[in-house]
Amino acid sequence: MERPVFISYSSADKQAADQICAALEQAGHACWIAPRNIEPGDDYPAAILAGVQGAHLLVVIISDTAIASPHILTEINHAFSEKKPIIPFRLSPVALPPNFDYFLSTSQWLDAHGGCTPENLTKLNEAVAEELAHRAPALAQLAPKTNQRVVMGAVAAVLLLGLGAILYWRQPTTPASTSDPPKATTPMTATTGTGSKPQPWVNPKDGLTYVWIPPGSFTMGCSAGDSECKPDEAPTHPVELPQGFWMGQTEVTNAAYHRVVPTTTFLPQEAKLPVVGLSRQDAKAYCAAVGGRLPTEAEWEYAARGGTSGPYFGVPSKVAWYGTNSGENRHEVAALQPNPYGLYDMLGNASEWVADRYYNKYDIDAPATGKVEEPLAGNATAVTRGGYWESDASGIRVSRRVEAEKDEPGPMAGVRCVADHQ
Repeated sequence: MERPVFISYSSADKQAADQICAALEQAGHACWIAPRNIEPGDDYPAAILAGVQGAHLLVVIISDTAIASPHILTEINHAFSEKKPIIPFRLSPVALPPNFDYFLSTSQWLDAHGGCTPENLTKLNEAVAEELAHRAPALAQLAPKTNQRVVMGAVAAVLLLGLGAILYWRQPTTPASTSDPPKATTPMTATTGTGSKPQPWVNPKDGLTYVWIPPGSFTMGCSAGDSECKPDEAPTHPVELPQGFWMGQTEVTNAAYHRVVPTTTFLPQEAKLPVVGLSRQDAKAYCAAVGGRLPTEAEWEYAARGGTSGPYFGVPSKVAWYGTNSGENRHEVAALQPNPYGLYDMLGNASEWVADRYYNKYDIDAPATGKVEEPLAGNATAVTRGGYWESDASGIRVSRRVEAEKDEPGPMAGVRCVADHQ
């Protein structure tokens, strides 16, 4: 059955999503909505992608929880890449973060601060009808010739519905009132000299989103004024990264890892937890399988700092799951605030393997990127970064390094991959 409208929402907004879907279907617009339209046994991310691809437009529910969800961002990214109309249904006057603003800055908006009232649902129905009417000629051309009469009838019906779209408005270029959202900052861009704006993309091999980390320079090691630094965080030294790179927006989840290593198992409620118990070789093999690699220590710290220079890129309890707030458990990825580059859980939750061999002090002449010692010598140890869910505050500092046995699974160790190209 054709389902032209895909409903994108966070789990916290499920009640609103169900009301929207019911209202649209009552008006004759079939919806695709999870989990209703995912068959038992289907691969969840693959089913979501198929739902977006099969839809004619996407309705995304915007709320405080929605703009913190990488999964919603992934769905918007797919719709944007396939040039499908996107209608944001805004439940609260939140400002979009840069990664959402990139995709939605030119979209049509429906402000529904009062929730799913009959008036707001009517406006949404009319907006959907108008968008489908605009797309009807193109959709008719794609239909098989044997179905031309059916298509023409459907087009006529949609056009009649479109005539009633008198209450629908487009988001103004400049805010018309104080209730309009403040304009979000410009998305992070690569310094390429071309003015291009690399947009987040979804790796089809594991369904995870990657964000662009621009080239630049920073001071690596113990942060100025940090009294908790360990000897192996010295000497501080300048590092230049002349080339940007792509980095996983989140730590690799159980569900993503299972797509690549299907022998792994986890409970359904653990799908969005970061995978742990990996050895360095496990992490390296996974990244290679999805077309990426492990980050170097310098790349990891540069990305984690996100242009900041202190021990943490934000208030620890707001950006990291660690001993103070984790309840001694891992948490679903992307549940807290991201860093300035849009990366979640760079501190806390699961520790993350990097490519380098561990030395008890930095070699300031070693290259920051490119070749690292590989394979590691038999007596060499490796490095994890970021701390984990039971670390104290000192253990999740952005410069903190942990020596680890390279061939042994780390019970708290997970992975976040980088890629040099899409």
